[in-house]
Amino acid sequence: MKPVHSIALTALMAPAIVFGIGSVSADQQMGGAQSEMFMSHAPQNAIYADDLIGNSVKNRADDEEVGTVQDLILDQDGQIVGVIVGVGGFLGIGDKAVALSWDSMDLELDADGDEYIFRVDADEDTLEEAPEYERD
Repeated sequence: MKPVHSIALTALMAPAIVFGIGSVSADQQMGGAQSEMFMSHAPQNAIYADDLIGNSVKNRADDEEVGTVQDLILDQDGQIVGVIVGVGGFLGIGDKAVALSWDSMDLELDADGDEYIFRVDADEDTLEEAPEYERD
C-alpha cells in the first residue's frame, strides 16, 4: 500500500511544482518589465511640460515678448515637434493659436535661472499674421 501512497502523492505534487516554477518565472519576467515601467525620478536634464506651458516666447532680435506657450505637440515617439503659441489678445482672452516647429525655436533659462524662455526669429506682427493652428 505504501507504493500507492507515494505514487498518489507524487501525482498530486507534480502539478503544484510545475505551476510553482511557472509562477516564479512569470514573477521574474514581470519584475524586469515593472522595473523598466516605473521611474522613481526624472532623468538628468529632464524638463517637465508644465515648466514650459505658460512661459514667454520672445523675439531673438529685441527681446520683446511675442506670445505665450499654450501647448506642446509630440510625435508618436514622444519627441516634441512643435509649440503652440498664443499671440495677441490680453491675458489669454482673444489670443490666436499659432504652431511653431520645435527646430525654429531656442529654449533657454531666464537670467534668474527660474523660468524657461523660447526665442524665435519673428515679431508679434508676423505671428499674428501667421495661419491659425487648428487642433484636430
